[in-house]
Amino acid sequence: SQAKAMRTLRAWTHWLDLGWYSLLISLSSGTNSVFFFGFYFAIMVAGFRWGFWSGIRVTVASALAFAVIAGLTTPAPIELNRFLLRPTFLLVIGYMVARRGRFEIDLKRRLSLLKEIMTVSNPRFGTGRTIGMAMERLRLFYDADHCLVVLFSEKSERYTLRRASRADPEASVQAEVIDEELALRMLVPEPHEAIVFSSPAFFGLGNSWAFDTASRERVEFSAKMVGLPSLLDTESFVTVPLFYRHEPVGRLYLTARRWRAFREPDAFFVLHVIEQIAPVIDNIRLVDQLASDAAEQERQTIARDLHDSVLQPYIGLQMGLAAVCSKLRAGGRVSDDIDTLMEMTGIGISYLRSRLSGLRGKTEHESSLPAAVKRFAARFSTFTGIPVEVLCNGDIRINDRLAAEAFQMVTEGLSNIRRHTSSPRAEVRLACRDGRLELKITNEEAGILEPFTPRSITERAKALGGLAQVRCEASNTTVTVEIPL
Repeated sequence: SQAKAMRTLRAWTHWLDLGWYSLLISLSSGTNSVFFFGFYFAIMVAGFRWGFWSGIRVTVASALAFAVIAGLTTPAPIELNRFLLRPTFLLVIGYMVARRGRFEIDLKRRLSLLKEIMTVSNPRFGTGRTIGMAMERLRLFYDADHCLVVLFSEKSERYTLRRASRADPEASVQAEVIDEELALRMLVPEPHEAIVFSSPAFFGLGNSWAFDTASRERVEFSAKMVGLPSLLDTESFVTVPLFYRHEPVGRLYLTARRWRAFREPDAFFVLHVIEQIAPVIDNIRLVDQLASDAAEQERQTIARDLHDSVLQPYIGLQMGLAAVCSKLRAGGRVSDDIDTLMEMTGIGISYLRSRLSGLRGKTEHESSLPAAVKRFAARFSTFTGIPVEVLCNGDIRINDRLAAEAFQMVTEGLSNIRRHTSSPRAEVRLACRDGRLELKITNEEAGILEPFTPRSITERAKALGGLAQVRCEASNTTVTVEIPL
């Protein structure tokens, strides 16, 4: 295809330039030709586009081509110092250009890696997949065989290992539990040490560096780390410590079977990558925790709603049916009682439908809490024979969610009066003052002598950041709820 042909042409561009400039030099003034400087452009293209070794190959080829042209075009006798001057310049400057090209390419690749790691993170995937994807990106960047992460969890008091490899890149998503002995062997370096290691290859020469991550200075390579290459089954590796809130929690390894796969700056760059991804993982962990807490709070709210709005009415219905059965056995008329129970059932079904609509809804709107409480108080008085007075101090404007919670507290409070007292009347007071919603439920009879706290009301108030109190006096008992707005 055309795109493939263009890529092939780009790969050979600098070699075509080298041949073209060699031809121009040989056909012009020989070693004094101005086209000699064209070699530097070919070296720059190779070094800045394809990297250090490509630049070195073009440099050596340029020096050899110029030396051959000089040998063929220079008249005898040849002055060796002048003959070697320009090839030497080519080799020295070409090496510097190739080094600079490698630096620029590495810098661009590192910036691209940092950008990619920051963009692939997604709170929906969770911390496990985010860590696994970052490990795989890091492994691909260095063309390493394995990327390993050893972590110690204080919560579970166990060691875990994540592994990204060429054979199974997705394995790093799941952490596997490892035994303590193996984990301690992998965590043998000091907590603040970063290590770059390459096993000896030619003439027993290798490279092993240890750095202090805090001071960025070299430290002595400890003899106890000699067994790490055999443990990892590798020729080269780089390892850096992992910290969480300034406390060491584990270590990351990059391993490769080729000689001198990692250089000294790689350790510091890996540390920089970890510093960039750590806040992202913390944010994902925080979002997960907030979502879990919100789900748990919502489950508690639904459980309280089911208790107050479904379970208790069913208990009342059961008691009413029991009374109807007793009345039937005694030969009494029960048609009015059945009508009352049917009406109570219809009200309960209507309320359940409204709650279901509220769960499905996505918007909040202003709700009139006093009107809802007055309607419920009227029904409560009709069914139980206990008159309820509802008093509102000032204008009460709260959102639908808070109104629903306050309404549930009122229904629970009046239900407690009916079930646990013989009070002849009750009173409900609603008020908004000093940035708080105040709710008072009073019955005209001394309550339970022992201290009593309604659990459902207390849990609802606490979930909304408020508090509930019970005050028993000589002639009445009052439940007071205060919720900040």
